[in-house]
Amino acid sequence: MAIAVNDSALGVAVREAVGLASRPRFWAVFAGVVVLLGLGGPFGTYDALPLAGRLVYWSVLGVLTFWLGVVTSMTVASLAEDRGARPMHAAGLGGLAASLPVSILVGLANAVTFGTSIPAGMLELLPSVAAISTVVAVIYEVLEARQPGPVSDGAVEARPAWLNRLPDQIGSDLILLHSQDHYVLAQTPMGRSLIRTSLTDATAELGGYGLRVHRSWWVARRWITRLEHREGTQVITLRDGQQVPVGRAYRKAVRAALRGQ
Repeated sequence: MAIAVNDSALGVAVREAVGLASRPRFWAVFAGVVVLLGLGGPFGTYDALPLAGRLVYWSVLGVLTFWLGVVTSMTVASLAEDRGARPMHAAGLGGLAASLPVSILVGLANAVTFGTSIPAGMLELLPSVAAISTVVAVIYEVLEARQPGPVSDGAVEARPAWLNRLPDQIGSDLILLHSQDHYVLAQTPMGRSLIRTSLTDATAELGGYGLRVHRSWWVARRWITRLEHREGTQVITLRDGQQVPVGRAYRKAVRAALRGQ
C-alpha cells in the first residue's frame, strides 16, 4: 500500500503529537510525573495549593504545555529541516522556539492561579523552559532517528501501468523518482529521464510498487535493502548503494511499511 502523508510542517507536528498521545506508556509516564510534581510542589505550589489542587494544576498545565510545546517544536523543526538544517539542529531550534509560547502559557496560568505578574513571571520562566524544551526535543530526535526498521520480505505489487511512461532507452526497472519542479527524474539501471508529472501524482499511480520517503523522493520497494541511521537522520539504502533521505514527515509511515504493517 502506498504511503499518503500530509507533509506540511503543521501536519507533521499534529501527527507527532497525536502519535505520542496515543501511546499508553506516554500517559503512564505523564501520570507518574504529575504525581511527583503534586507531592513535591515545586515552584511554590506546595505552599500555595493543597495536594488535590497541585495535582489538578500540574495535570492541566502538563496537557496544555505538551500540545503547545510539541506542535510548536515539530512545526519549527520541520520548516528548518526543509530548508536544509541538519535534523539535530532543526530539533534544537524547534525546542528553543517552543519555549516562548510555553513560557507565556505557564506565566498566564500562574497569574490566574497565584496572582503573579504576567510579564515578570514569563521572563523569569523563559531561560529554564528554553533549556528544558531544547534538551527534550534533541533527546526525542535522537530516540526517533535511531529506530531503523527491518525490511519486510512481503510481496511487491504487480507492475503498474505508470512504468509504460518510461522511455525505452532506460528500460522499465524503476529504482527511484526525484522531484524536479514540474517533472520527476526517473532513474533505472540503464539511465535517467525527466517525466512531466508531479511526484504526488506518480506516487498515487505507482501504488504499493514503491514508497514515498521524502517530500522529493520515491523509491521502488524491490530496490530497498535496509533502513538505517546515518549522521543524525534515517536513510533508505538501495541495492546499488545509493542512499535516499527519509523525511521527517515520512519516518513512521516508512518504518511501518517496511515492517509489512
